Amino acid sequence: MVIEPGKPTKGLRAIAIFEAAKGLVGVAFALGLYGLMQHHVYPGVRWLVEHLHFADAAVAPRRVIEVLAHPEEFPLFFCLLLAIGYTALRFVEAYGLWLARRWAEWLTLIGAALYLPFEIYWIVLGATFGKITLLVLNLALVVYLALVLVKTHRKRTRAERAAAAEGALQTPAGGH
Repeated sequence: MVIEPGKPTKGLRAIAIFEAAKGLVGVAFALGLYGLMQHHVYPGVRWLVEHLHFADAAVAPRRVIEVLAHPEEFPLFFCLLLAIGYTALRFVEAYGLWLARRWAEWLTLIGAALYLPFEIYWIVLGATFGKITLLVLNLALVVYLALVLVKTHRKRTRAERAAAAEGALQTPAGGH
């Protein structure tokens, strides 16, 4: 499970694909928001929110529901910028994980760990199979990346110590 740059594991590659897929969802969302901005289809969005009962869903953050239910009251351009930022972040993570970059492992670990308190809160509000599954999968991702980072750090530390010890044992040529 120790990762060397340029030598990713199957686990990292799977996470990279998942992050890229989330990036594609972000692209679709951003395009949808852009379409809303261009065509002013606010009544259609309101109808969709009401008929799919999004307003009653405990899993959706209240602010997102307010934006979806009353998009004419919120600056959609700002939402579009957030969607583009989210998408860019997911693609950067996917790229870094695919190439087994340590910064991407940390970025993904921190990003996934930030969701855990919210997922636990949503389960407290009302446990469902989907919410519990999401929490377990996210927790598994966080634990996996944490283990990868710890093992990789230990291996690099041992290699650096060995190299330093080897350099200290060698005497310079023509020294005395």
